[in-house]
Amino acid sequence: MRAIVVDDEKPAQLHLQRLLQSDGRIDPVQCFSTGREALDFLANHRVDVVFLDIGMPEMNGLEAAEYIQQLDQNIRVIFVTAYADHAVEAFELQALDYILKPVSPTRLTKTIDRMAGVMSFYNQAAATAEVQESEPDEEELDLKAPGLLTFKHLDIFRSLEQSAEKHKWRTTKSQELFAFLFHHRGEWVSKEILLDKLWADLSQDKGLTLLHTSVYQIRKLLKEWGMTGKLEYNMNRYRLITGNLVSDVEQFEQAMSYAAINSANVQELRQIVLLYRGDYLEEHDYDWSRAKSRELRRKYTGLVMDIARWDMMQGRGGQAIELLMELQEREPYSEEICRLMMEVYASMDDQQGILRLYHSFTLVLKEDLGHQPEPETSKLYQSLTKR
Repeated sequence: MRAIVVDDEKPAQLHLQRLLQSDGRIDPVQCFSTGREALDFLANHRVDVVFLDIGMPEMNGLEAAEYIQQLDQNIRVIFVTAYADHAVEAFELQALDYILKPVSPTRLTKTIDRMAGVMSFYNQAAATAEVQESEPDEEELDLKAPGLLTFKHLDIFRSLEQSAEKHKWRTTKSQELFAFLFHHRGEWVSKEILLDKLWADLSQDKGLTLLHTSVYQIRKLLKEWGMTGKLEYNMNRYRLITGNLVSDVEQFEQAMSYAAINSANVQELRQIVLLYRGDYLEEHDYDWSRAKSRELRRKYTGLVMDIARWDMMQGRGGQAIELLMELQEREPYSEEICRLMMEVYASMDDQQGILRLYHSFTLVLKEDLGHQPEPETSKLYQSLTKR
């Protein structure tokens, strides 16, 4: 195994280098005093493990680790720190291990044992995968793609199969960070914005620690579930590349490009309606998602009403009413929905339906809002009941 040591203190460098050479399983061992020097070396040389000090000036170990992961996700990071309570959770999530200073031979031996075991496991897994690799058909690839649900509640599933495992988030903030980066997928988002949106109530140091912790959790998810997406880092900014992740909101928005409902697309659009389990990230109530949530809700409402109009024109008034009644539960004060429902009842020659609907709608407006129906709604009601 090949390794480098990154520490701004020369005595600490030499001490760890001697211990590694004495163990004999890691060779060669080269030392660097700054994260930038180490990154320049790693850009042109392959190593198995980086022993990385946390408390370095200019670029600390946590930031250096992010750049190392960008260069090669197969490099194992082992943090070295003088403080037992310094972001230990973050170390455990992303790093293979962490070691307290001063480094003891016994503790280092355990770390190298662990490193050797991990390397052996991944080498065997890679060899097995190479032997078993075959060309799956397109349908199989689709079913094995990871799935993301964002309507009502954010959930990630290992695949698109019905029995697929659902990811359990370690913290609500790692879940929100993923949601925020997915919300801005493909775009670079600065650390400052992330800290302001997700950790504004904490000090900068504490916020940065929790940000790194959450980043590590997301990267661990992407890697362990074999997702082709990446969480990239550059110039103090993050960017989520979704890769093969299939999301309900992207499917929904792609379907919204339809020009009109017709016999060729109506069944597909009915399936799109079913994707809308609730408003976008509704149960999380993120401030930053509300504008998008309102936009998607408008599109959903328009889609359902378009399908209902199509059903009415095709003589399927009952089916249209079922769609609109469900929609009215979400939008109980919508004058537009009420008017369309009256038109559908009229197409069915159901005068009693028009009367019931109008009077119940009027009562809801009066009791809940203290309003009367809009003149346009009242005028339509009068014209339809005079027939």
